[in-house]
Amino acid sequence: MAVPSTPTRGPVGLTGRPARLFSVRVARNRKLTPHMIRVTLRGESLIEFVGDGPDQRIKLLMPRHPSQSLDALHGLTPRQMRELPDAERPVMRTYTIRSHDPSTGEVEIDFALHTPVGPATRWAIDAVPGQPAAFFGSVAAYDPPTDTGWQLVVGDDTALPAVAAILESPSAPATTHAYVSVTDASAELPLTTRVGTTVTWLPRDGGSGSGDDDHGASLVSAVRRASLPAGPGYVWLATEQSVARDIRAHLVHERGMDRERVYFSGYWSRGKAEGE
Repeated sequence: MAVPSTPTRGPVGLTGRPARLFSVRVARNRKLTPHMIRVTLRGESLIEFVGDGPDQRIKLLMPRHPSQSLDALHGLTPRQMRELPDAERPVMRTYTIRSHDPSTGEVEIDFALHTPVGPATRWAIDAVPGQPAAFFGSVAAYDPPTDTGWQLVVGDDTALPAVAAILESPSAPATTHAYVSVTDASAELPLTTRVGTTVTWLPRDGGSGSGDDDHGASLVSAVRRASLPAGPGYVWLATEQSVARDIRAHLVHERGMDRERVYFSGYWSRGKAEGE
């Protein structure tokens, strides 16, 4: 099938390549843990896809109803897509590409399974081979300065795909300390890490199995207690918005870190869907 040409009018990533729209179809999906599902997308155009960095974000576009075609989206920017009438506008959510295999034209996207189940999560759960989708991207932010001797990587369930990709990145500093907040111990994933990397999992139920959620408080406490190396470091931080702000404020104002070396992002906001 011929891939429609797409004007490159999107945001520019670290590599300087503007983002573009890629048409894809579901190849398969599988549950990684009780709290994470992986959807593999395949498309002819993905052979041409070039990644922007380990934390590369995409705008995933999913049909709002089974009969909706996404063909008309080619040539539009994400802003223009959001302005479409309800009946024509796809479900749009931001995700991180977990991995990309150009030889097969596939990308993998991991979905954190939240409650209540939103439209994007429901799409991932119900995804079947051949189901159409598209994504606009990619744009990355992970960019440690050349003199970085160590890094601190902090994230929660929504950031776990990016955290995993960063820990695998050949550009990562020799010393990495990672703190990951997850629902409970069953959400922990095996991660590929290099010598010099430590990963601390922080189940939000405190390991009690009670289902109680500390809403990120244990992540803030863990970073406050962390013993960080001397010398120039780099921080990559992506969590719920208020948690990200608290941790960044601690690192910059109490630890004295250069704010230019602390990348932070509020991947989501408690009680709100993307775009609200």
